[in-house]
Amino acid sequence: MKLTKDEIQFIDNYLKRNGIKYWDIRLEMIDHLVSDIESVDNSTDFETLFKNSLKNANWEGNLKDVNIKSWKSTNKIYRVKHAKEILSILKHPVYLIFFVLLYLGLSWIATSFPKALKTVSFVVLIIPIIVMLYESINTWRKKLGRSVNIDYGLFYFSFGIIMISTPLQLLPKSQLPDWLPIILSIYVLVVLAGYRLYRYALKKVLIIKNAL
Repeated sequence: MKLTKDEIQFIDNYLKRNGIKYWDIRLEMIDHLVSDIESVDNSTDFETLFKNSLKNANWEGNLKDVNIKSWKSTNKIYRVKHAKEILSILKHPVYLIFFVLLYLGLSWIATSFPKALKTVSFVVLIIPIIVMLYESINTWRKKLGRSVNIDYGLFYFSFGIIMISTPLQLLPKSQLPDWLPIILSIYVLVVLAGYRLYRYALKKVLIIKNAL
């Protein structure tokens, strides 16, 4: 049985009404349901086949648990990929040299020009935040809808910004000049890995959207 666009839209609306808020999660579920329905070679009406497919997939009624399970599964994928991005950056000779020079440069400023360290640190901190805000606005303008991939891409992009606040608050001010070069170097590394992961998520979503 070949489904019509209206029938596929009906499935999408059903999933949306029952707690699947991310369109890319719904798309995977729709693909599964459509394949299951279209594999049936008889004249049974769409409504009956749809109910049977929901039952087979255990997707009847409220699907908030399915939604939670799906975004947790996606988070696990992105968490592993973020760690791999960090390792990939550290293994790249050009990036490795950059981070060594960044650390040495910040250490030199902390030792030779301690009064300038605060300004330099602020610049290092603020640039990724500006880039993230720009990318967030740019993504919003593309009208991509509520996507679990975009949400986690942006989350891991912002992870370094969230992470750095703890040591900056806990460290005594007298120790900041000693620790800031290390903290800021790690911060830039984590943010760069998050940015690359965000670009991966955006590219993935755009490919899916263009294929629809």
